[in-house]
This record gives sequence, structure tokens and C-alpha cells, in this order.
Amino acid sequence: MRFSWLVLLGLGCAGPLGALRVEKSLDSGRFTLRSEEKSAADAQRIERAIGKASAGLGRWGGLKEPVTVFIVSSHDDLEAAVHRRGYAWLRAWGRYDDVIFQAPSTWTTKDEPVEQLVLHELTHCLLFQRSGTRTTWLEKKIPLWFREGMAVSTAGQASLYPSLEDSALWLQRNPGVDAFRDGETLSADQSAEMYGLALHAFDFLERRYGKERIEALMATMRGSADFEAAFAQAIGVPVERFQKDFENFLRLRAFRGAGRGGHSRPDLRRLIEGGSPSPRPSPSQGEGDN
Repeated sequence: MRFSWLVLLGLGCAGPLGALRVEKSLDSGRFTLRSEEKSAADAQRIERAIGKASAGLGRWGGLKEPVTVFIVSSHDDLEAAVHRRGYAWLRAWGRYDDVIFQAPSTWTTKDEPVEQLVLHELTHCLLFQRSGTRTTWLEKKIPLWFREGMAVSTAGQASLYPSLEDSALWLQRNPGVDAFRDGETLSADQSAEMYGLALHAFDFLERRYGKERIEALMATMRGSADFEAAFAQAIGVPVERFQKDFENFLRLRAFRGAGRGGHSRPDLRRLIEGGSPSPRPSPSQGEGDN
């Protein structure tokens, strides 16, 4: 899902969403599913995926508010509903308490991608609900790298995006690009690269600082702070410092295992746990992330 801070607060019932007249309540009202009669099979696939999403959402405490799920019958209808054109890769759009899905039958015959996408989008809802209220969540200005990294990680979609090695190579070839700052703009044409970097940055954050601090970050935002202020308070370092540490992690290829040819390599344990990346003699076998 690509997100814009200029998105309208209410999608309303006009346009493609107005045609979704079949409504079904799920999980004692926690979800409301809206679709067209001709999309009954697609609605069943989405319903099954919602039923399987609870375990993944439980990783972050679950949803706080009910969510309305819309299923539109084509990609054109999806782009019309979210007021975006030219995003051929877009399959869904999640916000505080609603998600719009393009009918799965128009883009896959397999269940796993649908289940992953549903969990991905509901993770967005969870993040927005746990970081703000219906009237304040947009004010938090949560950057693409964090919200998409969290969603891709939670949904287990790593195989869809560039590896750590590929992301490191992209960073090396684009030294003047700031993916943390400009991820929104870059994702229009380089969505895979931006989502891959987002995933690896989020995983690096969780591995170094732990799940509890990420939960504290969301709670701090829900209190009053925006993302940058809450990050510094809950994580303990400014976003800019974290960005440099992550970029060094990629640039130095600290995710690799043992060094080669007797060359020294960064101390991976110190880098992940928050210390300065100091070189050490390469052992015959070392700890690696992959």
C-alpha cells in the first residue's frame, strides 16, 4: 500500500464503493465486509484470510477498533476509490479503520498472496489505531520505511522484495538518494526497492532495540507526539542516528557471515546491539543474520 498524507479523511460511498451493496459482519462485528454480488467468491477468499490474520496481528497487540473491508472488482475501481492513477502494482489501500482490496481473482489464483496482503493491510490499520485516534492518526506522519517495513515483516512477505545484499547494492549505486526522507516519492516508480529497504530497516530496528520499544513508540505517538519525537523518546536515539546506523549495516555488509580471505569485518553483535562498528579479526565461522 502506498500512502499519501494528502489522502482525504473520508472516502465516502460515492464512486466504486457506492456499488458495494452486499454487507456481512464478521467476528462479532470486528469486521464488516462489503462487496458486489458478482464478487461472492472473492469475498469468501478475503473472509478466510481475515480469519487467519489474528495471529499475526497479535504480535503487536491486535486491532483496537472495528475495520470495514471493501472489495472492488477491478484495478481501475481501486485507483478510482483511492484517487490515484498509474500505480499498476497497487492491490489494496489500508487506513485507520478501513481497507479497500482489489478482487483477488483479478491478480492471483493462490491463497497465500491473498492472506499475506490481508495481514499486511490490517497491520497498517493496527499501526494507525495504536499510534493515534480517528482524528489524530494522520498528524503522526509515520514514514513509509516504518509503516511498510512493519507491514511487510508482519505479513511474512520478505520473498517479494530485494534481499539485504540487493538493498545494499542499491544503496551503493544511489549514494545521493535518501530513502528514509523521500520514500513516498520514490515508491511511485521504485516500490520494490523502497519496500525492501523498509523491511530491512524495520527488522534491524526490532533486532537492535526489541519489540517492546516499538510498542512503546506506538504508545508514545498515541499520547501526543508525532513519529520523530516519539521515536527519539521510545527508542532512545534520533531517527537520523538510526538511519546512519542502518545504512552502515548495509554498506559494511554486516549481515554477512564470516569474513573472507582473512580480512577484518564489522563486529555484527556490537552493531546490532547499538555499539560502534569496530573491526575484528575474522573467525573461521561467525554469526550471520542470513
